[in-house]
Amino acid sequence: MRQGKHRTPHARSRPRPRLLRARVLGAATALCVPVALAGGAAPAPAGAAPAPPGPAAPDGAVPPLAGTPPRPGAAAPPALTTTTTGREDDGVLLTTPAPVGGDLAGAAIYDNAGEPVWWKQGPYMNLEPVTFRGAPALSVFDNTDLGGEYLLLDSSYREIASYRMNGHFTDSHEFEISPDGSRVLLLGFSFVTRDLTAYGGKPDAQVIDAVIQEQDAATGEVLFEWSALDHIPLTETQEPLTEALVDPVHANSLAYDTDGDLLMSARHTSTVYKIDRESGAVRWRLGGAASDFAFADPAQRPSYQHDAQRLPDGRLMLFDNGNRSDPQRSRGAFYELDEAAMTARLTDDVQTPEPVFTVFAGSARQTGNGNVLLGYGSSGTMVEFADGEPVFTGTFPQGTYSYRAIRTDWTGTPATRPTVRWREPGTVEMSWNGATEVDAWRIETGASRRTLTTADTVDRAGFVTTAEVAVADGTEVVRVSAVDADGEVLASRTVTADGTG
Repeated sequence: MRQGKHRTPHARSRPRPRLLRARVLGAATALCVPVALAGGAAPAPAGAAPAPPGPAAPDGAVPPLAGTPPRPGAAAPPALTTTTTGREDDGVLLTTPAPVGGDLAGAAIYDNAGEPVWWKQGPYMNLEPVTFRGAPALSVFDNTDLGGEYLLLDSSYREIASYRMNGHFTDSHEFEISPDGSRVLLLGFSFVTRDLTAYGGKPDAQVIDAVIQEQDAATGEVLFEWSALDHIPLTETQEPLTEALVDPVHANSLAYDTDGDLLMSARHTSTVYKIDRESGAVRWRLGGAASDFAFADPAQRPSYQHDAQRLPDGRLMLFDNGNRSDPQRSRGAFYELDEAAMTARLTDDVQTPEPVFTVFAGSARQTGNGNVLLGYGSSGTMVEFADGEPVFTGTFPQGTYSYRAIRTDWTGTPATRPTVRWREPGTVEMSWNGATEVDAWRIETGASRRTLTTADTVDRAGFVTTAEVAVADGTEVVRVSAVDADGEVLASRTVTADGTG
């Protein structure tokens, strides 16, 4: 195993049970975003444990549910109010809406109209598109089990693999698969006892150490481990070191650079670090108190940023929260880095006409059509820009936020069947949680399954479609079929007057 510097096992205190990292730091830093629920012991490694994907279940079969049962009338994700211009990307929106300051609540996919496409209730965060074993998949942090883990879901929303840190708590902020698919990157954290009296702190302060692990994607074997406390001096932090528990680095994004090294964003140092994946050495720092790059103007420096990654054109893109900027404002920032002259030039400063300040969380991603989508984290807003102009907005209800907002082209064909509620005499409610290809619903009625005839075909009208159909006397059975744009039946469900089916 490669690692930046060897640490003996006793260098870290035993993980504390049932602690949420952001909350234990107190009210001020609790705004950073919930990270990972710690278990009573260091979590064991979990490699890929694939399960065979399955097609949509035939009518009559009841497979294991994947996601929140999409019953009409069941709890739905928070409303997303959108404005469109026709210039926005047509991909779906991946989010994890949750109450600000509350527990993680679920993972949700929306369309441009703000209609839910898929909703899974639970302690989830950071829903992202990935390619796993050559196929499109979703990754999402799951805080259900001790220590937390990342789940991979196939296009049927079945769990096909899971990954967690080996010997550390798994951090919810990031999960990355290497370009060749053979390795995965995880962020984690541990509690370390340190004497901080030299910094005005406690002699036995608990310090949160940010940890990186690269694991073999097939086996979960740890290939590389890196500790922030071994490589980042405490003097780089912009947070006080006087409390009993301190979080000096707070890593919040991790990505492979184009040369195979790593790019890590650290909120509490306002720095992006380039880390040598072989030696663990910090090759350079962008921003912060020890920046290796010079900026033409202090206002160009990032502050408490998130989501740093290299673009295909060589620039570095990030979401700049601007916590320590004057005035405070959040933006998408694009930097051209000259690694010979060690200068950083802000080439694009993407902001809304009326400045928005996001205290914590946030994302900046290019969309498939070349636009830029900014997720304004704690503000509960996402804005898409084309040539620097806003062309789409999505807003959650006040008090609701999503850690990131990401667009992707996604085709979902759930392993579950559609769900139907038939309320006599002729009200039929239909939904298929996660299905992206449903164009219409075909409704058949009859006295039995053998005597069904088509009563109506209605266009899909959102997450739940409601239709009124003429029902003849003696009708005991209703069958609903999800139909695609070519008129092909994707899946069906039959229900009887007593609600069974």
